[in-house]
Amino acid sequence: MNSYRPFILATTVILGIALISGCSFSTSSESSSDSSTGIFKSASSPFTSSSDSSRNKHDKYETDVADYTATFVVSSSGSLDSFRGRISELAESHEITNWESDRDTYVGIGRGLAKAGLGKPQISAFTESLSNNEPWKKQAIEEGLKK
Repeated sequence: MNSYRPFILATTVILGIALISGCSFSTSSESSSDSSTGIFKSASSPFTSSSDSSRNKHDKYETDVADYTATFVVSSSGSLDSFRGRISELAESHEITNWESDRDTYVGIGRGLAKAGLGKPQISAFTESLSNNEPWKKQAIEEGLKK
């Protein structure tokens, strides 16, 4: 019986969090790991205003873009088209419909370039390739480099 205690405790904690945060369980085509992830994604503080939760959503997206950008540029294992494709997928998963017009995308890219520790020539080349010479995109990447 003692060998089941950690499992029972973990299950109780997860169910408690779900019930406190007002989550519900549903039967869907999601795998069990996907649905358990959803429980934690849905949990939020009752003290967060709608503008805070919207900002948190954008912060999470920006962080995901930064992490992917850093991984991409360090690994050098893909084309710019594959980079854009993955950014598009990330945006979609964060309910961003037009990532190429979203400022957080470019700030995240800048953060990722800084995180990767690239030199100025590599950063300039990547910035030029992604900004299409649009000043606001370059400015957002530069802002991300400073974060």
